[in-house]
Amino acid sequence: MELKQLETFVVVARHLHFTRAARELGFVQSSVTAHVKALEAELGVALFERLGRRVVLTDSGRELCAHARVLLGQAEQAREAVRGAGEDPEQVRGTLRIAAPESLCAHHLPPVLRAVRERFPLLRLAFQPAPRGPLLDGLAEGTIDAGFLQEEAVREPGVHAERLLREPLRLIAAPGHRLGARTRVETADLAHETVLLLEPGCAQRTAMERELSRAGLRPPTVEFFSLEALRRCVAAGLGVGLAPAGSVDEEITRGELTALPWACEPVLDVYFVRHRGRRPTRAVRELAALARQRWATG
Repeated sequence: MELKQLETFVVVARHLHFTRAARELGFVQSSVTAHVKALEAELGVALFERLGRRVVLTDSGRELCAHARVLLGQAEQAREAVRGAGEDPEQVRGTLRIAAPESLCAHHLPPVLRAVRERFPLLRLAFQPAPRGPLLDGLAEGTIDAGFLQEEAVREPGVHAERLLREPLRLIAAPGHRLGARTRVETADLAHETVLLLEPGCAQRTAMERELSRAGLRPPTVEFFSLEALRRCVAAGLGVGLAPAGSVDEEITRGELTALPWACEPVLDVYFVRHRGRRPTRAVRELAALARQRWATG
């Protein structure tokens, strides 16, 4: 088995689509198909099958996928060890797969990703928005090299987590809200408010539900799976919500949202996360360093 064939197979397995895999790899589709067919011929098994217009992994394909990710990771570690830390960053190649929740994608990570791109011009960046669960699954499965989470704490076994940034949460409401003129808002004051929540498992939701429970409140709620949708509905007067400061401070400054002076003052931390058992590549180490440097200086 050749490493290039395994890399092609893993990308096709991730997309379950030959054309998209070819686009990511920079190959023509016929080359992707040839790599997969050569791998199937050597192993004597089918790795994919077609169900109508869909492509799915066979049992053999799923089994190979886990081993292929390990082999490709070991190959990358070997390259790193041979090349050494003094390699010219302009010659670093490969793919750096990064994931983070939506709020970090939109408001904290763009300058970090730009810095990585400028430092490693030949490195391919593959970025995807992902909440906590899928992100941690991706680290465990090897489909994600590194990620960022915004949590109160990250204590997952097998995950190396480094806290890089503290960020307050804002209790937001529409301009002119009845609580907006208060100098202090207690949780009990939310008894007659509709509370807008993000999806279950989200750190902002956990913080809000904890404080409501402590106050013995069960106000009406509306659930969202997008922070952007939650912000817009708060601005439209649907209810109050909790959001990271970086995602709403501009709207507050422009008068599109109001920050209520909530007595709880909850805070979340931004963590850089990677798999504890895998030796980080140079690109992963530099990603952490650039984020650390960027956020330390504001």
